[in-house]
Amino acid sequence: MEISGVSGSAYTSAAASVEDEEKLQKTKEEQASEESKKTEKQEGDKVELSSKDDEYSESEVEEKVQNYIQNILYTSNLTEASKAQLQQYLNTFDVAKFIKSYGPFNSTAEISAAMYAVTAGLIKRQEDK
Repeated sequence: MEISGVSGSAYTSAAASVEDEEKLQKTKEEQASEESKKTEKQEGDKVELSSKDDEYSESEVEEKVQNYIQNILYTSNLTEASKAQLQQYLNTFDVAKFIKSYGPFNSTAEISAAMYAVTAGLIKRQEDK
């Protein structure tokens, strides 16, 4: 069956139109991909600062401090005077003042570092005989 009345130029312009649409679609996809990469890069570069929700409460800090001192008392070969000083510090511990001076705390490691700074002078070990 022969189709008459259709010129070759109509066929080529239709094919060119399809090719143009494919190129346009490909260009849009590439632009979308580049935008996505830029957005990912920007999102990856963000740094979130700790919020109040991440900070330890006073009761949590007090518990960590008690555990820190108890571990020193039970695992170290301390002098009696040193044990007494650490126990006295624990008995008079003011958690609000501690947080104000050394906090706020977002991890146990931060509390331990502050406790080391506070108690380093109180820790005296017995000499091996």
